[in-house]
Amino acid sequence: MTRASAISPATHAGRIRQFFWQCPEWWTFVLCGLGWQAMLLHGWQHAAHCVHHAMAFREELQNWMLMVCAMMLPLVRPAVRTTAFASLWVRRHRAMAGFLLGYFTPWLVLGIAVALLRRQPWTNNYASPAIACFAAALWQLAPVRARALTACHRSLPLAPSGWRADRDCLRGGCGIGLACVCACWPLMAACALTGHALPAMIGGMALGLAERLAFRPRTAIVVAGTLALGGYYTLLMFA
Repeated sequence: MTRASAISPATHAGRIRQFFWQCPEWWTFVLCGLGWQAMLLHGWQHAAHCVHHAMAFREELQNWMLMVCAMMLPLVRPAVRTTAFASLWVRRHRAMAGFLLGYFTPWLVLGIAVALLRRQPWTNNYASPAIACFAAALWQLAPVRARALTACHRSLPLAPSGWRADRDCLRGGCGIGLACVCACWPLMAACALTGHALPAMIGGMALGLAERLAFRPRTAIVVAGTLALGGYYTLLMFA
């Protein structure tokens, strides 16, 4: 046995341990991937009639939360990572789980409203997502949205242990969740009104990444992309 082969397992094990230490939020990527898998399957099955496909309230709400997992977890990753590193090592995953529980709560409340709206027959057409996209483009220019987008990046101090630490994680996640809902609700509602169609979800994900990952907010690009989505569904409406 050579020296290289003798130390290889230890080296690989060390690299794996280092990865889990440096990237404690790894399992959020798994949740994101599962969300996209479910949404891609749904979009593939109903590609020809997503907008006109009426679902039961429970199924609509379930697809909404899967969409939030798929589209929003990559955007909130920095906050999840900050929560992990601001917590004690032994409670990192508990802290991240508490943060995400608080984060998803405002999205769940909005999802209930959107699911009830989607149950109305007059929303099952191309006009509804087209109007929602145009409204989302106007919302991009609102000062309150700019303040909400800034609040999506804030961080709060966390207690080191005990119920106060759990409370702080829930409160921090809920606060950032409320800010993200305020910033993104029209576009996310538009995606839901398309029946969670793949063009809307992929376009919305691309616009979210372009805005969040840029050094400076690319408002003009995001507005133009949202208008393009609205134009796409307007063309489908007349076609």
